[in-house]
This record gives sequence, C-alpha cells and structure tokens, in this order.
Amino acid sequence: MIAINNKNMDQIKKYVKEAYPNECCGLLVGKGADGLKEVHEVRALTNINTERANDRYEVDPAEYMKVDRDAASRKLSIIGIYHSHPDHPCKPSEFDAGRAWEGYSYMIIAVAKGADFEVKSWVFNESTKTFNEEEIKNG
Repeated sequence: MIAINNKNMDQIKKYVKEAYPNECCGLLVGKGADGLKEVHEVRALTNINTERANDRYEVDPAEYMKVDRDAASRKLSIIGIYHSHPDHPCKPSEFDAGRAWEGYSYMIIAVAKGADFEVKSWVFNESTKTFNEEEIKNG
C-alpha cells in the first residue's frame, strides 16, 4: 500500500495538467516499512524524452541523483516514480515494464483531455516481469 495526502496528489495533478498533452514524470519521496510506503513529498522532474514526449518519459539521471541525495540527507528515500498517460489508461505499458525496478511504486495518472484524472499505483515483480496493482490510501 502507498499512502499519499491530498496536497501531494493535487501537486501531481497540477504537474500532469501543465505537461498535457505530453507525459510528465517525477519522484515520490518518503519512507517505507512493513508493506506501507508513505509519500512525504513529490518532486517533478524534466521529461528528457523529447522525441516521443507524448507517450514516453525518461528521467534525467542528474535530477534523480540530486533528489536522492537531498532525500537521504533528511533520512528519506525515493520510494517511487509517477508519470502521466495522456489520453491513455493508467496501466503500465511494455515500455514501462522494460524500465521498472522492483520495490518502487509506479503511480500512473491517466489524464483525458487534460482534465479528467484516474490514478493507480503499481509494483513491479522482477521474477515474473509483471506489475501488480497497489492500493492507494489517499487523504
């Protein structure tokens, strides 16, 4: 399960709306223990995939490392990645599966016509190469 408060979810939706019709991406920073991940903050990243930004995202490694170091300095860690699927379902694609890391939450925000949102979170299983849906506790 992943827990995220309304403020952080609203921030993600703001980033998604600003990026539409392109995909946006960012990091979920917080703590995880005993099967529960708690999002303390969200950090927007630049989608460096400029050739297919409408249906692909790529995280800037330098931005990722900067957030990782900052989080660690505050005894937090990167617990997941969020990205949008403009005008597509919030299910992981084959492209997503090819780049997923086990243990992270992958929050996908489907956005239809830049306004209607659906959010699901997924965890990648390395042994089966599949995603399992993860419960989102919002509030």
